[in-house]
Amino acid sequence: MNNKELAHSIVKNLGGENNIANLTNCITRLRIDVKSGNNVNLEAIKQIDEVLSVIDQGTIQIVLGPGKVTKVANEIHESTTINVDVDDNDSEFNVASDTKAAYKAKQTSMFQQLFRHIGNIFVPIVPGLVASGLMLGIANLITNLANPDAGILDPGVLDSNWYMLLQAIGNLLFGSLGVFVGINTAKEFGGTMVLGGIAGLLINAPVLSDIGSLNLFGLDLKLSAGLGGLLGVIVASYLFVKIEKFIRKRVADSLDLVLTPLITVMVGSMVTIVVIQPIAGLLMDGITWFLVDVMLEAGGVIGGFVLAATFLPLVTVGMHQGLIPVHLELIDQFGSTTLLPILAMAGGGQVGAMIAIYIKAKNKRLKNTVASVLPVGFLGIGEPLIYGVSLPLGRPFITASLGAGFGGAFLSLFNVGAITVGPSGIVMIPLIADNNYLLYIVGLLISYAGGFVLTYLFGYKEEMVYKLYGESATRTKKEGANTSNQQEGFHINSPLSGELRPLNELKDEVFATEAVGKGIAIYPSEGKLYAPTNGKVTTVFPTGHAIGITTDNGMEILLHLGLDTVDIKEKVFQLKIAKDEKVETGDLLCEFDMAAIINKGFDLTSPIVITNSDAYDTINPIEQKQIDAGSKLLTIK
Repeated sequence: MNNKELAHSIVKNLGGENNIANLTNCITRLRIDVKSGNNVNLEAIKQIDEVLSVIDQGTIQIVLGPGKVTKVANEIHESTTINVDVDDNDSEFNVASDTKAAYKAKQTSMFQQLFRHIGNIFVPIVPGLVASGLMLGIANLITNLANPDAGILDPGVLDSNWYMLLQAIGNLLFGSLGVFVGINTAKEFGGTMVLGGIAGLLINAPVLSDIGSLNLFGLDLKLSAGLGGLLGVIVASYLFVKIEKFIRKRVADSLDLVLTPLITVMVGSMVTIVVIQPIAGLLMDGITWFLVDVMLEAGGVIGGFVLAATFLPLVTVGMHQGLIPVHLELIDQFGSTTLLPILAMAGGGQVGAMIAIYIKAKNKRLKNTVASVLPVGFLGIGEPLIYGVSLPLGRPFITASLGAGFGGAFLSLFNVGAITVGPSGIVMIPLIADNNYLLYIVGLLISYAGGFVLTYLFGYKEEMVYKLYGESATRTKKEGANTSNQQEGFHINSPLSGELRPLNELKDEVFATEAVGKGIAIYPSEGKLYAPTNGKVTTVFPTGHAIGITTDNGMEILLHLGLDTVDIKEKVFQLKIAKDEKVETGDLLCEFDMAAIINKGFDLTSPIVITNSDAYDTINPIEQKQIDAGSKLLTIK
C-alpha cells in the first residue's frame, strides 16, 4: 500500500472517522482513542504488511516506524475530518517554529547570530535582486548590440518605450532597496515593519543632501543621502525596534497607537542622522577600502587568490551572508561589485573537484552521489557538493578551495564585476558588467581546472570512502553477498551516560518486542543527549523527546528520551539541532530536565534502536552495566 491507502485502511478498520475520538502520533506510532471498541477490527490492522505492531491498552497504538508514521498521520489529516494532533502547542505539520528555535539554539557565538540575522534580512530579497539584475543584464546586452560598431541592432531601439520600460523595471528594486531592508530588519527583530521601512527611507532621503549641514549644539553636522548605506539602514531599523519596544511598555494602551510610533520615528530619526549615519558611513568606507583597495588593488592576484580560496570556509559557517550588504554597497558606489565574481570562483573549484573524484573513484555509490550533485554545481548551487561530498571527505574540500583561488587570481587582473547579487556558476554570466562575459567564463574554467588538478593529484584517495559510507573503498553492498564479502563491523557511540538496560525489560511493548528495531536502552545519569555518530538529522519530533539520525552509510538510528514522554506538554526538552542538519559524533543534540520528567511520573529509560535493523546481520550492544556518553555502545555488521 502507499501511504494514502494505508491511512484509509487504518481508519476503516478503526470503525471509520466517526468512531475515532482522538488521534495523535509520536515518532514511531499512531495513538488512537475510539468511541466504541466493538467497531474496531484490530486483527485486520495487524495483517497489514506496513504495520509493525498493534497494542491495545485502552489507547490503541499502531506502530509504523519513524518517518512512515508522520506520512500516514499527514494523509489522515488531509483526507479526513479527524483532527490529528501531536501536542497542544504545535504539530508535525507545522514545525517551522520549533525548527527555527532549534536553529537559533545552535547559533551560540555573537558572530554566528549576527550573520544569521543578516541572512534572514537579505535572503528573502535575493530573488528580486536576481530578477532585477537579469533584466538590467538584458538591457545592457541590447545596448551593446545597438552600438553602431556592433551593427547588429538598430540604435533607435534604445529610444523605444519597451527598452525604457525594461530598464525602469530593472531599476525599481535598487531604487527602493533600503525600504525592503528596513522592513525585513524590523520583522527580524520583532518590530513594526512599516517603521523599519521609514528607517530605510530616511537613510536615503534626498532632503539630506539638499540640506547639506545641520547645526546641532553649535556644531555643523554634515548630511548626505545614502550615507552609511545598507549597514546604516540595518542599524537604524534595529534602533527603531528597540525604541518602539521601550516606549510601548511605558505608555497607556489608549495612547499606544499615537505615541509609540511618533516617538519612535522622531527619536530614532534624530539618532540615525546624528550618530548612526556617520559611524556606519565610516565602517562601510573601511570595509570597502580593505576589500577593494587592499585585497584587490594592492593585493592583486594574491588578494584575488586569497579571497576566492577562503570563501568556502565562510559558506560552511554562514558568514557569507554578511557580505551581501558589502556587494550592494559596491554596486551603489561603483556600478558593479568586483568582489562577487571572484568569490563565485569557489563554486567552480568545487565542480572541478567533483569531476576529479568521479574519474578516480571506484566506489559506485560515491560516483552516483557525485553524478547527482554535479549538475547543480555548474548552476552555482554549491551546498550539495560541499555537504554531500567534499566536506565529509575533508581533503577535497581543501583542494577545491585552493583550486578556486586560481580563478579568483585571474579575475582580479581584469576588474570583472557583477551588476547585482545573484547565483554563481554559469548562471552569473548574464550579470557580468561591461561586456566582460568571456573573462568571467575563462576565470570559471580556470577554477574548474584548478579544483580538478589539485584534487586529482592530492585531494582524493579511495580509502576516504569509508568516511562517507563506512564501507570498503572498492565495494558496494550487494544482495546475496557471501560472508567473506560482507562489510566489516563498525560501531556507534553511546549518546547518553547512564545504566544500560536490555530492550526486553522495557515496559513499552513496542520497544521491548523490537518492533521498531534492535538496540539497547539507557537510564540516563545526565540530562544531555549527544550524536552517537556522524550523520544527518532526518527526524526531530516537535516535543524534543525523539530524534532520528541517518548516517552517511544509510543506518537509521532512533534516539528516544524516556517512555511515553510525547505526552509531556511542558518544555522539558531543549533541542540544540534542527531537522536536515548535519551532525558529527559528540555534537550536543538535546538537553532535558531529568527531575521534571521523573516528577511528572514518566520513565526516563531511553531506547537507542536501529530502525532498519533488517539491513544488518548482527547488532550487538556492549556487555557492561554503566556507560559514559561517547563510549562504544553498539557493534554492527
